[in-house]
Parts: sequence; C-alpha cells; structure tokens
Amino acid sequence: MADRRLKSLERMQAIQARMRSLAEWRHQGLLRQAAEAREESHALVAALNGEGLINSLFTDVTARRLHRISVEIVALDGQAAAQAREVARETGREKRAAKLADQVRRGLARIEQDKTLLDIIEADEGKRAASLE
Repeated sequence: MADRRLKSLERMQAIQARMRSLAEWRHQGLLRQAAEAREESHALVAALNGEGLINSLFTDVTARRLHRISVEIVALDGQAAAQAREVARETGREKRAAKLADQVRRGLARIEQDKTLLDIIEADEGKRAASLE
C-alpha cells in the first residue's frame, strides 16, 4: 500500500513540477510582452520628440498609440505580478508534494530496516535455540 502511495505522490510531484514550469513560462511571456511594449513606447516618444513636417502630421495618432501602449504596459505589469504569485503558489505545491514523497520514502526505508533487523534477530534466536538442543 505504501508503494502505491509513493508512486502516486511521485506522479503528483511530476505534475506539480510541470504546473510550475508552465506558470513560469506564462510569467516570462508576460514580462517579454511588457518589455516589447516599453520598447515601442520609447520609440514612439522618440518619434514625438523628432522634428519635421511628417512628424507633426502624425502627432495625434502617435500620441493615441502611446497612450494605448502605456495602458497595455500597466495591464501587463499587473498580470505579470499575478502570474509571479501563481509561480510562487505552484512552487510551494511542488515542494509540499516532494516533502510528502520523501516522508513516504523514509517510512518505507524504516520498514525495510525493521524487517531486516527482525530477520537478523530471528536468525540469531534460531541459532541459539538450535545450540541449546
């Protein structure tokens, strides 16, 4: 029964590790999107600071795009923070699953040691009983 529990806990641990890696992957994606949005924002600010007739023609459009990107950056930062908390939760779940599996492994090892010790004691008692006869 303990063997089945250990296998179950090991499967759970593998699933938790996968869940954590997926959460980390999502977090990295959000951070990458935010960085790309920031780069675009910097490029638009540079375009607004530029001089020339063409720049003045598209000032309104560029300013609206810059505003949309700044709103997007705020949203992405919030999502990234939430995903970072999810990564921390998944990491905790993975650690708890690993701890449970280790406890079961140690319990199985103790049971094996007890069986071995009992076999040694019984063998010694058998030798003693045989020598008394």
